[in-house]
Amino acid sequence: MKTEKRKTLKWQLNKLLIIAVAPFLLMTVILITLLVSFNLSNAEVLRNAMTATEFNAEFKHNIDRPMYYYVIRGKNTAELPLTEVERAEELLNRLRKTTTGTDNLWRIQSMLNMLGNLKKYMFVIEKTKLYDDRIRILEKDIYLITQLIERYMHDYIYHEVAELSRLHTRLSRDIFRVILLSPFATALLLFFVVRYALRFTRRIAEDISQLAAKIQLAGGGDFAKSAINTEITEIMTLDEGFNDMGSRLRTLMEKERENQVALRKAEFELLQSQINPHFLYNTLDSIVWLAESERNRDVVTMTSLLSDFFRGSLSGGREIITIEAEKNQVSSYLDIQKIRYSDILEYTIDIPPELYGYEIPKLTLQPLVENAIYHGIKQKRSLGKIAISAGEEGTDILIKVWNNGSAMSPEQVETFGRGVFTGHTGLGLKNVDKRLKLYCGDSYGLSFRSDADEGTTITVTIPKKIEHQSQKKTTKPLKKQKSFNKVQKNINLLS
Repeated sequence: MKTEKRKTLKWQLNKLLIIAVAPFLLMTVILITLLVSFNLSNAEVLRNAMTATEFNAEFKHNIDRPMYYYVIRGKNTAELPLTEVERAEELLNRLRKTTTGTDNLWRIQSMLNMLGNLKKYMFVIEKTKLYDDRIRILEKDIYLITQLIERYMHDYIYHEVAELSRLHTRLSRDIFRVILLSPFATALLLFFVVRYALRFTRRIAEDISQLAAKIQLAGGGDFAKSAINTEITEIMTLDEGFNDMGSRLRTLMEKERENQVALRKAEFELLQSQINPHFLYNTLDSIVWLAESERNRDVVTMTSLLSDFFRGSLSGGREIITIEAEKNQVSSYLDIQKIRYSDILEYTIDIPPELYGYEIPKLTLQPLVENAIYHGIKQKRSLGKIAISAGEEGTDILIKVWNNGSAMSPEQVETFGRGVFTGHTGLGLKNVDKRLKLYCGDSYGLSFRSDADEGTTITVTIPKKIEHQSQKKTTKPLKKQKSFNKVQKNINLLS
């Protein structure tokens, strides 16, 4: 069936969102614009009025009084208030930059001209010697100019306040218009939104009902490939994907039993690969050497220990064994090595009997002990000691393998601690850590601590209860999505 972009669910949801939000957004923008514009204009006008008021309250007094003292006392004891005039000019120039009214701009320019004349008459008084002439200039010119400036500034303040009132009136009128139109716009908007939403939800509900019925049939094992009659692209995609999933699920269900067998075989081969073939060769060579030396009792002992070791390694094909069985298996390995290296190897195993019944992936401890012997004790060239201990910590069990051989470098400890295993030394450790995470979860595995004085300790952390899915028998056909998830999990393990 041909699909169009206008039929996509995403497009229709976006259309509904735009219809619902756009008008409210537009009204919000208009209100915000009005408020911002008013606040900016109001702030400038109010600031101008306040500045002018402060100026008008002090200017005439700050000019008239110093000029009077200058005239009656003489220039030797008083100074012209030119600083006040310059400050007034600077203030008026600032007001001119923010004033918008034409009349007030004219008043500011007039006051600037008056200030120029005021300075001119100050200089005239400064040059006039006769007292009477100076008094005449003060009263007729200086006082008159300051009075005019005060009156002009008063008019300026009045018009700025009037402008502020006009701004308030205009804002109130505009907001009233928006509020008046809002109910009509809202009612019209709701009409279109409800109409479109009802049509949209009805169409979606019908398509989803068809898909739900098809899924319900699939839950009973009927993976029919009949297509759903829909015009929505996403529903069509889901339907096609479900049909494809049903085909693949049937194939996976048919192969699940075969995959389970293959999985157990792969895991068994992985475990068996942990046994270093050199250990077998060296042990057999040691048995030959003991036989040639007529140490028959040691031959019997080593042969029996070797048999016990491999019997524990096989463990009837089970991947998960008890801690007691793992202890016995690693004891056989250590006893064999102790016969070979009787002059440089000692070991102790301290695992409380109450932990014997808990489970652990087999061949967990033997690679750690092997690593301690070949990469720790043999490098030391003196008496080496290995100690295996175990304890509980909440819902976990911690098993520690310590040796007093050559310590790992700080770089090795750091890389091993981050799960980065490189080189021949880390090969066995990598496999052990990987298997522990496979059976127990990513939060479990190996941790390392090494010090030249205290030796090297590798800690195995496992839960008290291991959910080992690979040992569960699969004798019935898998059903529904839960079975599909289980199939996918097992395929990931094989990968």
